[in-house]
Amino acid sequence: MKNIILLLLLTTLLTGCYPDSLNFRPGWATRWIEGSLVEDSGTQLNSKPFIIVLEYYSQFIQFENESPLYAPKARLVFPDEAGRFRLSFNLEASAIELVFIASGYNMQRFRFQRQIGIGELNYHAGLQRSEVWRSHFLLQTAPFLDNFILEQHYQMPDSQQQFIGDWLGKEREKFAQEQNT
Repeated sequence: MKNIILLLLLTTLLTGCYPDSLNFRPGWATRWIEGSLVEDSGTQLNSKPFIIVLEYYSQFIQFENESPLYAPKARLVFPDEAGRFRLSFNLEASAIELVFIASGYNMQRFRFQRQIGIGELNYHAGLQRSEVWRSHFLLQTAPFLDNFILEQHYQMPDSQQQFIGDWLGKEREKFAQEQNT
């Protein structure tokens, strides 16, 4: 009984820094992240979203007076029609970062650390419609996504890199058509 009370107390102390949009269920270690992706007003998005999942694995390399190195692996996840998603948090990864992307919306990022005492995280991402989508796309979204095509150290599957390239091409094509009209 004493161990259970200690575990609950520790969980309460460690989770005090998360935002209100994040809920959790107790467990031994974080295994799942589930949630939804909608507009910040709570309505469904006007475009089909996707999520870049970056998992960070410790390499056990640490130089003198520096922090340890982490090797990221990336993959894509597609929420269902209602915007719901469920991701496994690989037990070998020490952190996971989710980047929520949809055409016409500001990109949103959230990083989760593995937590002892928290088995499942529930995160509801609310994307904000971009008033200047072209600028946001050219300055933030496109350069961020280009990395996953150019840099092979993310170990992203070829089909997912192809999806990113096609998505970027369609967005650029929309901007070119708007300029021609």
